[in-house]
Amino acid sequence: MRGTQESGMGGQSSVAGTIQELDPQIIEVSTSGLNFPASKSDLIDRAKGTDAPQIVIDALNQFEDRQYKDVEDIKSEFSKIQQK
Repeated sequence: MRGTQESGMGGQSSVAGTIQELDPQIIEVSTSGLNFPASKSDLIDRAKGTDAPQIVIDALNQFEDRQYKDVEDIKSEFSKIQQK
C-alpha cells in the first residue's frame, strides 16, 4: 500500500499555498459575471459570492483600490500582486 498517493493527486484541497502559486484563471472564475467598471470591493464581494478560496480573497485584498475596466485589467493587477 502507498500512503502518499493522495498527496500527488492535486485536488481542490491544494488550490495554492501562496498567492504567487495561484493560477490567474481562478481570479477570472472567481470574479466572473461582474459588471465593469468594478471597484476593488466589487471584486471581493463577487469572489465571496462565488465561494472563492480564502487565498483568492487575500489576493484581491492586496489589489489597488481603484476601478477595474475589464477582466484583462484584473489579470494585470493580479500579476503585479504575484510579483511582490
